Formats: sequence, structure tokens, C-alpha cells
Amino acid sequence: MFDEYGDVVARIDMGYDQLRVGIEYDGPQHWTDPAQRDRDIDRYTALLDLGWTIIRVTSQLLRNRQGTFVGRVVTALQAAGRRP
Repeated sequence: MFDEYGDVVARIDMGYDQLRVGIEYDGPQHWTDPAQRDRDIDRYTALLDLGWTIIRVTSQLLRNRQGTFVGRVVTALQAAGRRP
């Protein structure tokens, strides 16, 4: 993703560019490494500033609560389709 100056803001794991909905997988290093956590916060904020909705997922969510994950994606895509 690029900002208004053409600078790279982030590479998201999976996304729907036209609707600005992204899915980010957060592995253990995203919670245990303070430097990674700082980068994630900055990147997440930059994506929000660009109008993206970011769905963050963990291995536990993907393994044990697939319905919740799918529901979050569907809800975000539906909401994005109604944006002006």
C-alpha cells in the first residue's frame, strides 16, 4: 500500500484492494518482540489513515473459530461496499 506521496506504507498479507479491506496474520513475534509490535502499530495506523479496514487474525482464531473469522471478513466487505 502506498501513501499520497507514493511511499510504501505496508504490504498486507491478504486484501481486497478495491474495497480497502485487508487481513493480517499476527504470529507470536507480533506480540513478543517489542520492536515488531511498534512497527505493527505504526503500519496499522497508517493503513487506517488511508481508509483501510484491517482484520487481524491469530492461529487460534484460524484453527478454532473459522466461523468468527469468515463473519468478520463478510461484515467488513459488506461495510466497505457501502462506503462513499
